[in-house]
Amino acid sequence: MAIEIRPVRTRRDMKAFNQAAVRAQGANPHWVQPLDMEAHEFFEHSPFAKENEMQCFIALRDGEVIGRIAAIVNKAHLAKHKDETGHFGFIEAIDEPEVFASLFEEAGRYLKARGMKRIMGPFNPSVNYDAGLLIEGFDQLHMMRTNYAPPYYRKQLEALGFSKAMDLVAFKMDPLDEEVREPLRRIHANLAAWKHRDELKTYGLTHLSWVGSFKRLLALYNDAWEGNWGAVPISDREADFIAKLMLPVVKPSWVRIAQWHGEPVAVVAQIPNTNEAFAKLKGKLLPFGWARLMHHIHIAGTRSSRIPIAGIAQKWRNKRVGQIAMARLMMEAAEIARKNLINHVEMSWVLETNVEAIHGIELFCTRRIRKFRIFERPL
Repeated sequence: MAIEIRPVRTRRDMKAFNQAAVRAQGANPHWVQPLDMEAHEFFEHSPFAKENEMQCFIALRDGEVIGRIAAIVNKAHLAKHKDETGHFGFIEAIDEPEVFASLFEEAGRYLKARGMKRIMGPFNPSVNYDAGLLIEGFDQLHMMRTNYAPPYYRKQLEALGFSKAMDLVAFKMDPLDEEVREPLRRIHANLAAWKHRDELKTYGLTHLSWVGSFKRLLALYNDAWEGNWGAVPISDREADFIAKLMLPVVKPSWVRIAQWHGEPVAVVAQIPNTNEAFAKLKGKLLPFGWARLMHHIHIAGTRSSRIPIAGIAQKWRNKRVGQIAMARLMMEAAEIARKNLINHVEMSWVLETNVEAIHGIELFCTRRIRKFRIFERPL
């Protein structure tokens, strides 16, 4: 039967868009199905969706959904990088070359019509959300807000002429392992010996101040990542949307900032791995999924977590204060995880070219467990 590519226009189409991921990966025990409600909330109400040009497509055969893709014109990316590059994201499909080819043909046509000369991704929907296609570590945990894809996705993209633009690396630390305790003791001793130790303060966020504090945190994030490959700033409206979306499942005290005489220096944000709970919900919060999610996160507790943000403000990056601030925040993150019996902390993702950050992470007895790739090709 012929493959039909249809733009997502209605709620029924969006339901099929969500189902495409289940069709492609539902039988994989390592993949965790995201919440259907999140997709609806993002595509219908997020500032990113309203401020940029984005079109979702579904692939059908004989009325059955077999794939999906989103074509994205990220205006903030174009304004900063001026590279005439459109993005793709949310790619999911069964293992058939014709399905992938049809999806990318339609996404490419959409982007070319808007003046784009190159396509890059996956970005779901930008570098500030889920980025990169999993290419190594298929047997590892599917961590919250990261991509999971079976090996054939990479093969299908490369067959269509896509090549590597950048690799992103994920590291694992087990805070309960005795090997990790020794570097923590060394850092603690160094901090205790530093004569300015009392001038460097650290604090965690709170539920009451979460939205306002999170926006300040993302301002620090924008500054720390401004010079990174592919970096795009998060707008105030977008920061507000993300903060409200995260509030029910986040532990604000796990998100910590270091400051020097009242000035923010560095940030390390650790988030419970909500995928542990999502794995049991099959994409649904109603009728009882919401209560199960809250119980798993806030009462039973997760056994894994992710550090998606760890950065030093540009002003302090090559100064001793900045380096000590990051070491202290990482030590606090490890202690938080240990006290909460978390035995799998993933630090992701890290640009493969960020040698300095990788060296710092490896001081905590971490090991590389997953790799994600950003692909590109001309249009």
